Amino acid sequence: MEADNFQSDLLDGRLLQIKIVFWGPASSGKTTNIRALGKLFPNNVIGVPYEVSTSEGRTIWEDYLALQLEFPPYCLVFHVHTTTGQKRFLATREQIARNADGVLFVADSQEQKLDDNMRSLEELIAFTENKIPVIVEANKQDLPNAMSAEKLGEKLGVPEGVQIYPASAIRCEGVYEVFRGIIRLVIKNRTT
Repeated sequence: MEADNFQSDLLDGRLLQIKIVFWGPASSGKTTNIRALGKLFPNNVIGVPYEVSTSEGRTIWEDYLALQLEFPPYCLVFHVHTTTGQKRFLATREQIARNADGVLFVADSQEQKLDDNMRSLEELIAFTENKIPVIVEANKQDLPNAMSAEKLGEKLGVPEGVQIYPASAIRCEGVYEVFRGIIRLVIKNRTT
């Protein structure tokens, strides 16, 4: 089925809602990514974005942002969630990611964070069982000790076919490309 026919058949002037989840280890930049999306699409934010975090700024449940993009006569709403990255909250991550249309894995590109990245990526792979489109963001490329996206992907053993993008969420660099990448995978997944 071609994408144009799919959109006509599925949407036909209706609202299409897509759930995207940002998953990754603690302090990898998931919240920073969601804030960057709000900055990149300020006129497309609907509702009130929220963050559920501790007084130290650590996410304890999720962050949330809704974006509405219109392609007349169609309206697409992206429900973007982050999961908490702390080890003790695995059940929370799985609850937030349930029924996701796509997952963006946010990895911290610093060498000393490799073990945390590996643990979190293994959890994600076990949770998704290759049933949900996943891409990887090599975040924090602005730091002097950051591994390149390619090297990080190799060290993590990112499965073949999974795209990996370099980014610096704090600088809003690469965030658009990563988001566009996961959206394309989600749409492709729905049309096959």
